[in-house]
Amino acid sequence: MNSKNFYDSIGGSYEEVMQRLGNDSLIERFVKMFPSDESYMNLCKAMEDKNWGEVFGASHTLKGICANLSFKNLYEAASTLTEDVRNGSPSPSVEEYFNKVCAEYKIVMDALKSEGVA
Repeated sequence: MNSKNFYDSIGGSYEEVMQRLGNDSLIERFVKMFPSDESYMNLCKAMEDKNWGEVFGASHTLKGICANLSFKNLYEAASTLTEDVRNGSPSPSVEEYFNKVCAEYKIVMDALKSEGVA
Protein backbone atom coordinates (compact mmCIF):
# COMPACT_ATOMS: atom_id res chain seq x y z
CA MET A 1 0.00 0.00 0.00
CA ASN A 2 1.29 3.44 -0.89
CA SER A 3 -0.04 5.47 2.04
CA LYS A 4 0.83 8.88 0.57
CA ASN A 5 -0.98 8.13 -2.70
CA PHE A 6 -3.94 6.70 -0.80
CA TYR A 7 -4.27 9.85 1.32
CA ASP A 8 -3.96 12.07 -1.75
CA SER A 9 -6.75 10.13 -3.48
CA ILE A 10 -9.23 10.55 -0.61
CA GLY A 11 -8.51 14.17 0.29
CA GLY A 12 -6.83 13.11 3.51
CA SER A 13 -3.73 14.44 5.20
CA TYR A 14 -0.83 12.02 5.08
CA GLU A 15 1.36 14.57 6.86
CA GLU A 16 -1.03 14.84 9.81
CA VAL A 17 -1.46 11.11 10.23
CA MET A 18 2.30 10.60 9.94
CA GLN A 19 2.79 13.20 12.65
CA ARG A 20 0.19 11.46 14.82
CA LEU A 21 1.22 7.83 14.30
CA GLY A 22 4.89 8.23 13.45
CA ASN A 23 5.51 5.59 10.81
CA ASP A 24 4.05 4.18 7.64
CA SER A 25 3.59 0.63 8.91
CA LEU A 26 1.44 1.83 11.80
CA ILE A 27 -0.61 4.04 9.46
CA GLU A 28 -1.15 1.11 7.12
CA ARG A 29 -2.14 -1.15 10.02
CA PHE A 30 -4.86 1.23 11.22
CA VAL A 31 -6.06 2.13 7.72
CA LYS A 32 -6.49 -1.59 6.97
CA MET A 33 -8.72 -1.89 10.04
CA PHE A 34 -11.09 0.83 8.80
CA PRO A 35 -13.28 -1.40 6.59
CA SER A 36 -14.13 -3.65 9.55
CA ASP A 37 -15.40 -0.76 11.67
CA GLU A 38 -19.20 -0.90 12.00
CA SER A 39 -19.87 2.81 12.56
CA TYR A 40 -20.92 3.46 8.97
CA MET A 41 -23.30 0.48 8.84
CA ASN A 42 -24.76 1.53 12.19
CA LEU A 43 -25.21 5.03 10.80
CA CYS A 44 -27.02 3.75 7.71
CA LYS A 45 -29.39 1.65 9.84
CA ALA A 46 -30.05 4.53 12.23
CA MET A 47 -30.80 6.89 9.33
CA GLU A 48 -33.19 4.34 7.84
CA ASP A 49 -34.96 4.11 11.21
CA LYS A 50 -34.76 7.88 11.77
CA ASN A 51 -33.32 7.14 15.19
CA TRP A 52 -31.57 10.46 15.74
CA GLY A 53 -29.83 9.42 18.94
CA GLU A 54 -28.27 6.46 17.15
CA VAL A 55 -27.45 8.64 14.14
CA PHE A 56 -25.63 10.98 16.50
CA GLY A 57 -23.70 8.16 18.16
CA ALA A 58 -22.68 6.44 14.94
CA SER A 59 -21.75 9.66 13.12
CA HIS A 60 -19.80 10.87 16.17
CA THR A 61 -17.85 7.59 16.30
CA LEU A 62 -17.16 7.72 12.56
CA LYS A 63 -16.04 11.33 12.92
CA GLY A 64 -13.58 10.37 15.65
CA ILE A 65 -12.09 7.51 13.66
CA CYS A 66 -11.70 9.78 10.63
CA ALA A 67 -10.07 12.48 12.75
CA ASN A 68 -7.54 9.97 14.11
CA LEU A 69 -6.78 8.66 10.61
CA SER A 70 -6.81 12.15 9.04
CA PHE A 71 -9.51 11.19 6.52
CA LYS A 72 -10.29 14.90 6.22
CA ASN A 73 -13.18 14.91 3.74
CA LEU A 74 -15.04 12.06 5.44
CA TYR A 75 -14.32 13.65 8.83
CA GLU A 76 -15.84 16.95 7.71
CA ALA A 77 -18.94 15.25 6.30
CA ALA A 78 -19.43 13.17 9.46
CA SER A 79 -18.87 16.23 11.62
CA THR A 80 -21.55 18.20 9.79
CA LEU A 81 -24.04 15.36 10.22
CA THR A 82 -23.09 14.91 13.88
CA GLU A 83 -23.73 18.55 14.66
CA ASP A 84 -27.01 18.54 12.75
CA VAL A 85 -28.47 15.72 14.86
CA ARG A 86 -26.75 16.57 18.15
CA ASN A 87 -29.90 17.94 19.81
CA GLY A 88 -32.14 15.14 18.51
CA SER A 89 -34.00 17.39 16.10
CA PRO A 90 -32.30 17.34 12.70
CA SER A 91 -32.61 20.10 10.15
CA PRO A 92 -34.33 19.62 6.80
CA SER A 93 -30.81 19.14 5.36
CA VAL A 94 -30.11 15.94 7.32
CA GLU A 95 -30.54 13.70 4.25
CA GLU A 96 -28.16 15.91 2.26
CA TYR A 97 -25.58 15.69 5.05
CA PHE A 98 -26.00 11.92 5.23
CA ASN A 99 -25.63 11.61 1.45
CA LYS A 100 -22.35 13.54 1.68
CA VAL A 101 -21.09 11.09 4.32
CA CYS A 102 -22.09 8.21 2.02
CA ALA A 103 -20.28 9.76 -0.95
CA GLU A 104 -17.09 10.39 1.04
CA TYR A 105 -17.22 6.91 2.59
CA LYS A 106 -17.47 5.42 -0.90
CA ILE A 107 -14.40 7.40 -1.99
CA VAL A 108 -12.41 5.99 0.94
CA MET A 109 -13.62 2.44 0.37
CA ASP A 110 -12.96 2.61 -3.38
CA ALA A 111 -9.43 3.86 -2.69
CA LEU A 112 -8.89 1.03 -0.22
CA LYS A 113 -10.12 -1.48 -2.80
CA SER A 114 -7.73 -0.08 -5.39
CA GLU A 115 -4.94 -0.57 -2.83
CA GLY A 116 -6.07 -4.17 -2.32
CA VAL A 117 -7.22 -3.52 1.24
CA ALA A 118 -11.02 -3.71 1.20
